[in-house]
Amino acid sequence: MLQDISQFIFREAKLLDDRDYEAWLGLFEPDGLYVVPLAGEADGGRQAAIVRDNQAAREERVHHLQNHWFPAQQPPSRTLHFVSNVLGQESDGIWRVSTSQMIYETREGDWTQVGLGELRSIVARIDYQLRITPDGLRIREKRVLLLNAASWQQNLAFIY
Repeated sequence: MLQDISQFIFREAKLLDDRDYEAWLGLFEPDGLYVVPLAGEADGGRQAAIVRDNQAAREERVHHLQNHWFPAQQPPSRTLHFVSNVLGQESDGIWRVSTSQMIYETREGDWTQVGLGELRSIVARIDYQLRITPDGLRIREKRVLLLNAASWQQNLAFIY
């Protein structure tokens, strides 16, 4: 089963790299969460977070990335996800999976646009809660624990 889970997570990474956000939305359960907590906020709960998206917020995020002139994403980010150290354990029908990920991000531009044209690396432990459904695996929760969450973050407008 862990091989299937690894393939699911690799596919999610490719969907994000390809900016196939509609397909990415379909990976979540309707009540699923996408969370990027502040440093030291591992449980997420009701504490402040950089991102805490339920289904409506995920759909709105995707809508803005695809349909609006979004200054933080003009030009849009190009990303490449590297996923490793996929470890998982099942309990009560939920697979709790931990991964190490390095995400490279760049936005094309020239010297007149600060930060554009630079290659940036984001390192995170990304934890998933996955459920097996009749339609396959679905994300109950995706929690992105940025290695440098306590540091200044340049542009967080793309999806990790």
